[in-house]
Amino acid sequence: MILRKIARPLLASAFVASGIEALRAPRPVVDTAQPLVDAGRDALPADVAQVVPADAATALRINGAVQIGGGLLLATGRIPRVASAVLATTLVPSTVYDGAFWTETDPVRRETRKVSLVKNLGLLGGVLLASADTEGKPSLAWRGRRRAHDAKVAMAAALPIGEKATESALSAWADRAAVDAQEFGERAADVADRGRARAEIAAVKVAERAPLLADQARHRAEELALVVADRAPGLAREAADKAGELGHQAADKAGELGHQAVVEARGLKRRFRS
Repeated sequence: MILRKIARPLLASAFVASGIEALRAPRPVVDTAQPLVDAGRDALPADVAQVVPADAATALRINGAVQIGGGLLLATGRIPRVASAVLATTLVPSTVYDGAFWTETDPVRRETRKVSLVKNLGLLGGVLLASADTEGKPSLAWRGRRRAHDAKVAMAAALPIGEKATESALSAWADRAAVDAQEFGERAADVADRGRARAEIAAVKVAERAPLLADQARHRAEELALVVADRAPGLAREAADKAGELGHQAADKAGELGHQAVVEARGLKRRFRS
């Protein structure tokens, strides 16, 4: 829109000019701003106050540089909403300071501060409007609410689909489980039939081989009996021969023992006579 292309540079020109004046501020202006800087540092938290320069000249130069940069961005239409918000913050210290213009004893300085307050309020209103200008596009808040609404609608639409999908999945799972159970039962019955058939075949084979095994055992027993019968006379002769040898050895030993007993008896008899 052409109106924005005209209004933004006009609004930005005031900040660019103010920033240039701050960069070229003479010593009296710096001395006047020093109490404002000190009061601002005292009002801020300790960790934030350490970031703010204690020297008014440095603070004015930083504020002026920010105003020049923000003004150029606003004038050229680059991130105008962000630039406008930044420019609004640069007006806060001077607006607060000029707001107490009635405390000024010098009439000329009091009037100057009053005019400066009015000017700052006007500029502040302008940059606040510029920061809220979406150029006809939906704002962030509206887009956020729209996305939340779309998400709620999508969720509401997805719930029935999810429920149907869950029911379908459960039904399919139940059908599959029934089919698996039936297949398992059929396989179990088949395995049982095969086991029963194999057991019957094994029983028949055992019954067929039992007479043969019995005959083999009987023949083996007869063979062992014949072997024992054949070896019995020899074993008996060996036992008789061994018994005869033992008898001769016992007779010889008994004769020797009897002779020794007679000799010892005679010796004892002679001892008693003497």
